[in-house]
Amino acid sequence: MFEMIRSDLRRKSLTCGVDPEAKSFFGHWITPLFKFGTLAVLSYRYGRWAYSIKIPVIRQILIGIYLFSDFFVAALTGMKVHPESEIGPGLVVDTFSTAIVLAKKIGNNCTIEQGVSIANVRGSGRATIGNNCYFEAGCKVMGAVTIGDNVTVGANSLVMSDVPSGCTVLGVPARIISREPLTPHLGRP
Repeated sequence: MFEMIRSDLRRKSLTCGVDPEAKSFFGHWITPLFKFGTLAVLSYRYGRWAYSIKIPVIRQILIGIYLFSDFFVAALTGMKVHPESEIGPGLVVDTFSTAIVLAKKIGNNCTIEQGVSIANVRGSGRATIGNNCYFEAGCKVMGAVTIGDNVTVGANSLVMSDVPSGCTVLGVPARIISREPLTPHLGRP
């Protein structure tokens, strides 16, 4: 859990404008920690860890703490990342407001902007998302779709079918508009 959190904070410090040359503890770790999206990611990481504990009594106590803290984070930020989702290191929820993530699997180094929903549609299944994907503001990914690696989903798009690797999709329903991802966010480690 702590290695995943370090990876998330390291990547968040790159995306939120922290000077990479700054050597201060405050600049590198505290500044990204107090961004609203980071609270949702930390709550997710803790919840995922709490549900994985095998000792029944301790597990129930940790889950109780998680449910209370997750309610507080959801009320404060409007964001929910479900602990059922399997998410790789380097997750960044960039801004404040209404991000809902319920996916089967999300790869490494993905970025989610405000107003993004990744969810299932009436039990149709959950999305599987590759590494290094960028979800722009207001986009929706619905159902059991597969999104490849290095994909940019454009603002206010609706993805309801599979997306191949290395492209940009846009529109309702989302269509491929470019065979290369058109965002500087994908170049970050």
